[in-house]
Formats: sequence, structure tokens, C-alpha cells
Amino acid sequence: MILVPVERLEDDFFQFKTGLAGRLMQKFVTYRRRLVILGDISGHVAQNRAFRDFVYEANRGTQVWFLPDLQELNERLKRMQQHGLQ
Repeated sequence: MILVPVERLEDDFFQFKTGLAGRLMQKFVTYRRRLVILGDISGHVAQNRAFRDFVYEANRGTQVWFLPDLQELNERLKRMQQHGLQ
């Protein structure tokens, strides 16, 4: 699992028209690595409906998550472990 703080990402990452997020995430999925974007993305979600929908769908899965903090990450990992989805 790779954790990337939101602060490390350029604004282009959050703009779907650049394709940057999709290309990066596809690499992680292809190589079966989990990616966690950690931090507050509320501003980006509020500005872009497509991105908001993407975050919602990504967070329903197990490969790519957008999470606000380490506490939420720990809770997700515990739930996955309980369901045998490590």
C-alpha cells in the first residue's frame, strides 16, 4: 500500500481533463498495489462533479481510496481484515 499526502499532488491531478489521476491509478491497479490519497480533498470534490463521483466509486472498492486521515485508513483496514479482504 502506498500513501500519498494530498499536499504532494498538483492541482492537475484532480482535473480529469489532464488524465493524470487515471494514468497514475491505473499503474497501481495493474501491479496490484493499493493507493491511498490521504488528506482533505473537499475543495476538489466540490468543484468537480465527475471527480466527486469518481472518489465515491473508488472508495467503494479496495484498490484506490481517498481518505481524510490515518484514523479512517485504520478503520478501513480493520473492516477489510474482518471480512477477509486483505
